[in-house]
Amino acid sequence: MGKFKPLLRRVQKVSALICLAISFFCGINLTACTSENSSPSGTNYYTPTVSREFLYNYYLLFYHYNDKDKYLGKPEDYVGKLSEEQETALSQKGIPWDYFDLYYMYAQMNDPYTYYLDPAHAVSRIENIYNSDKIFGSGFELDSTLISEKYVIKKVIPSSPADKAGIKVGDEITAIEGIAPTKELIYRRLSTDYEGETITYTIKRDSTTLTIPVVLATFLSPTVELSFKDSIPIIKILEFVQTTSNERGTYGEFMDYLQATQNYKSTVLDLRNNRGGNLNQCVEMTKVLLSKGDTAINIILSDADTINKRQIKNTITAVATDDGFASNRYFVILANGMSASCSETMIAGIVSNKKYPVIGTTTYGKGIGQHIIVTPSYSYVSITDMKTYDKNMVSFHKVGIVPDFVISDNEQALEKAIELAKAKSFIRIAGYGTENTGHFAKAALEPDSMPGFYLLPGEHIQ
Repeated sequence: MGKFKPLLRRVQKVSALICLAISFFCGINLTACTSENSSPSGTNYYTPTVSREFLYNYYLLFYHYNDKDKYLGKPEDYVGKLSEEQETALSQKGIPWDYFDLYYMYAQMNDPYTYYLDPAHAVSRIENIYNSDKIFGSGFELDSTLISEKYVIKKVIPSSPADKAGIKVGDEITAIEGIAPTKELIYRRLSTDYEGETITYTIKRDSTTLTIPVVLATFLSPTVELSFKDSIPIIKILEFVQTTSNERGTYGEFMDYLQATQNYKSTVLDLRNNRGGNLNQCVEMTKVLLSKGDTAINIILSDADTINKRQIKNTITAVATDDGFASNRYFVILANGMSASCSETMIAGIVSNKKYPVIGTTTYGKGIGQHIIVTPSYSYVSITDMKTYDKNMVSFHKVGIVPDFVISDNEQALEKAIELAKAKSFIRIAGYGTENTGHFAKAALEPDSMPGFYLLPGEHIQ
């Protein structure tokens, strides 16, 4: 990870800033202090006594929520305001009563990506902030379940039990625990066991027979896949995560596959159904495809000025300082309506510089970013504090990225992408959308905000 220079280093300091802000503004009496314009300075106004956790979160929103001037009121606006029906609904979802006001406050921010999870509901989310999904098993895949009575390994997941044991692509399984897997049912039964148990495989590798014990365990899943069609590499990115089966995360997996295909002149980059993830990962991956001096992304960040007790806007620009590893390769990009957030950021960074073609359907249109914070009480907070723009300071937010060739059928889209990758000549002519994708309410009336009441987003609680 030494290669990374975190794009949002200032964002990572937010917890210390907010802790300082709370102690400076409110001392130890834990009563909120705001002025009439919601600025924590000047005349103090009486509010009900609230918890340290409530104040901590109030100032997180005050300093970092993009639209706090429109939606964040005084602390007392959120204390004891829930109706009996709303309190009952929260109770039925297992929300402790002393967190009701916090859920209500975050709901009023009118942004589904700005939300709060109390400690009980945050546990699983906190565990997976930086990691890809966990998989249990041996960590290899067969060329097919059965090929002419042979079980041949076509893929071994890095850092999986099979990889650590020494199993390689091309190995043929001739026996499991000494028994030949003559049928699919026998193979599956012999390959199943509990975590920590050992399965011994007899492997035929070239002219050598090996006995390899594999200890079943849980491991992190990969987030990048490599395949080929008509001699064209297809690199599919599922999400952007800091730690995966590769210790360098999605970036590391991406680089491994780019290096493995470095002799190819063109590649299909598949970002369909990629809903985003870690911003640093996708920006560094974008730079790999750009030339020296190209701008990967511009970010307007809502940040804290605790000296003057106000929110400020900082512009951050990520520029490729050298030619990227694949800067001379021709890419064709596959995208669809579920390509969102970081995947859109990567697409915009590539096509605004390189003009490579995009195939599929208009993307989701999420040109905003969130900062994830674990509070002192071990609650989980997501706050929208960024707006992203391409090299020309143009945003795809709410309108998405329009493909050069609109093809909704996945196989047909791939066929077109392969055709363009072979020709290596098409120059992108499409741009961003002109109509609201419909994922943010009332966008036409209030283009910089996302009105709509989100009391308790079910997907976050579940």
